[in-house]
Amino acid sequence: MKIYNKKSFAEGIFILALGTLLLIADFTNDSFEIKGAVLILALYFMGSGLIIRSLSFKLAKADRLEQLDERNQLVELKSKSKAFKLTQIISFVLMPVMFVMGKLSGNEGFICTGVGIGLVFSISMFAEIFSFFCCDAKN
Repeated sequence: MKIYNKKSFAEGIFILALGTLLLIADFTNDSFEIKGAVLILALYFMGSGLIIRSLSFKLAKADRLEQLDERNQLVELKSKSKAFKLTQIISFVLMPVMFVMGKLSGNEGFICTGVGIGLVFSISMFAEIFSFFCCDAKN
């Protein structure tokens, strides 16, 4: 058999491995529940579907055409942009909240968390600035 879409094949193997690890964890902990069984079945079905799609020439070609469609690329670009902005807003709001919680409770863990969130926020701002200059220089 030939693998026509290696990325999809690798994702399928990864999802099957997650399902297998969850199954092993449930049996070793003797905590097998219906929720876990449904999740394991869903992981196995999704992983198997991805592997089957990667091994079929027609389905792999359809997946590639779907990825190359400009409308799908635009939707993906817009969703990533919105997610990035939303992450920046949440980081900006959570940072002072953590500082205030740390000051009021006297727990340094909140202050450390606020510093970490501030670091993430500053990295995202610098990344946005540098990517803007990079894209502006290319165009």
